Amino acid sequence: MTNKNEVATQQNENTLVELVEETKDFNVYKNAEGKFVRKAKFEDYSSVQPKTREEKIWLMNLIENEDEAGFGMKESVGQEIEVQDIIFRKYDKVDEDTGELVYGVLTYLITPERHAYVTSSKSVYFTVKNIMKMFGRPDDEEWVNIKVKIGKEKMTNGDGIKIKMIG
Repeated sequence: MTNKNEVATQQNENTLVELVEETKDFNVYKNAEGKFVRKAKFEDYSSVQPKTREEKIWLMNLIENEDEAGFGMKESVGQEIEVQDIIFRKYDKVDEDTGELVYGVLTYLITPERHAYVTSSKSVYFTVKNIMKMFGRPDDEEWVNIKVKIGKEKMTNGDGIKIKMIG
């Protein structure tokens, strides 16, 4: 008979045991089997600086309400969009199978018409970060809107979303 206060535990070879190395963008861990795992670090960022009450309401609804979060990039594959603003929003969740805390990031690409294209793709996040390193950030004075095309690629666990800069 099991005590109702007992918690069943599962030994998982993917459990991260030891932090081996830390960089600005990644942590490298050693798991219980002695294998190394690289975990990305993400940053919050927003080039949107709302000034009016209406702009603040729009931004709040964009980042807090799934119904108004804009267009999913997965459903927008093939579209070319002009990007005026960018938002990165970190999140964490618990993996229900392992109990491990999983970190991620939502990337919002916002057009001049205030249409937002949103994805949790890490590939898109890192591509946008690289674009910002080369061309500046949208909140820089010298920023010129960029144009990207939304695409997808086959990955081991399904299709992955990616973007390509086209202008």
